[in-house]
Amino acid sequence: MEENNNKQIDAFLQKHIQDIPLESPSNDFTKNLMGILTKEETSKATQYAPLISKKGWVGIGLVILSSLAFLFLVPFQKEGESILDKVSLDFSFLSKLSFSGSMDGLSMSSMMFFAALLFSVMLAAQVFYIKGYLNKRIV
Repeated sequence: MEENNNKQIDAFLQKHIQDIPLESPSNDFTKNLMGILTKEETSKATQYAPLISKKGWVGIGLVILSSLAFLFLVPFQKEGESILDKVSLDFSFLSKLSFSGSMDGLSMSSMMFFAALLFSVMLAAQVFYIKGYLNKRIV
């Protein structure tokens, strides 16, 4: 009984669907659609906004340059000595440091070496893939 009812509904729908004319878009449909899409602004979440603006970088650069000029050029005493002449830097402690023999007791199995190598390769691949994906998404 139910099969008969389904067949009747199916025949009714086929008859009425064939009577409906097909609609086609206008000739400039794609051009109009692309015009609308290009006019839409990208969302504010994906727009690039630097943390420090260009004016900020210029200000930071000026502060650093003026600080360096002050340190090198301005004398602090009547004799004309600058602050760099007063500071004596002693790097003799570097000759006392010795790193020889510190890695002698460290051993790594070949399985651990290959696991670390595979991990670093996969990490690098993911970084480049995600960077490319985000660059495509922003553009």
